[in-house]
Amino acid sequence: MTTLYIREQGTSIQKHSERLLISKSRQILLEIPMDNIDGVAVIGNIQMTTPALHALMRRGINISYFSFSGNYLGSMTSDTSKNIFLRLAQYDFYRDADKRMKLARKIIINKIKNQLQLMESFRWEPGEKEYLESIQSMKTLIKRAQDMATISELMGVEGKASNIYFKTYGKMFKCKCEFHGRNKRPPRDPINVIISLGYTFLTKEVSSALEAESFEMYLGFLHGIRYGRKSLPLDMVEEFRQPIIDRMTLKLFNKRMIQEFDFTLEGDVPTLSEEGFRKFCREFERWMSESDISGEGVGYRGLIQRQAKRLKAAVQKKEGYDPYCLRKKHYI
Repeated sequence: MTTLYIREQGTSIQKHSERLLISKSRQILLEIPMDNIDGVAVIGNIQMTTPALHALMRRGINISYFSFSGNYLGSMTSDTSKNIFLRLAQYDFYRDADKRMKLARKIIINKIKNQLQLMESFRWEPGEKEYLESIQSMKTLIKRAQDMATISELMGVEGKASNIYFKTYGKMFKCKCEFHGRNKRPPRDPINVIISLGYTFLTKEVSSALEAESFEMYLGFLHGIRYGRKSLPLDMVEEFRQPIIDRMTLKLFNKRMIQEFDFTLEGDVPTLSEEGFRKFCREFERWMSESDISGEGVGYRGLIQRQAKRLKAAVQKKEGYDPYCLRKKHYI
């Protein structure tokens, strides 16, 4: 089972018997059994017929919509969110300031630990020692995070840790593309393009897993409440940024799986070419589905679903929740 990514502009998605038929200008580009997919990602100007939409929803197959540049717009799912009792428990958990602060602290400390583990597991050259200073600084920030009394203070620590991390992360790339820190909206270099696209796809995966468990998506424990923002997926995304996207991005560039010629310039803003996008989707889907990459017996998609179930149990039973931690056996 896999996610079907469709980015060829002007294409049409139709239902033909028990299959999806992808065509453009009356030419069939792809025909695939619906039983072989568990999600559809529609990117840009793609049309889907009503029979195709109904067939996918009857099978519980999520349809995610993205802008052409890769911004996540939303999803269509079948009406499976019926667990009002979970939502009541989620509201109670949120109103308990001590429990919410404890969980928020766990999320931030775990994120910094994942950043540290990625830095420590990288195969540095013998003469490269600057990263050691960054590691010590981040270990100090972990201790500081343990003493923070408010979520605002925690987010301040997280910001400092991420600045240190991304400066060191940039030195892990051994390719022609350079990375001098995180930038977005829009990303201004090829590596940031891949990171942003990866985080967007990751948010979609996390959102699907949480929606399947009937969570209130707009109520987060770390990211709180903001009108129109699905904060809970942002909470869970934090534990998977380094294990999935940051590791995958390093591999894509350092193994020359994606190179500078996979991008085009629109003004001074780089954009993935069609072939570059296909390469990205292929590798992203492999990371999400293959168990040998995660080393956990299931792919990362399965791990995300497992964590959503664990969060559900923690909220309903008012117990602790442990975010996913990058293991020492993981390396680039």
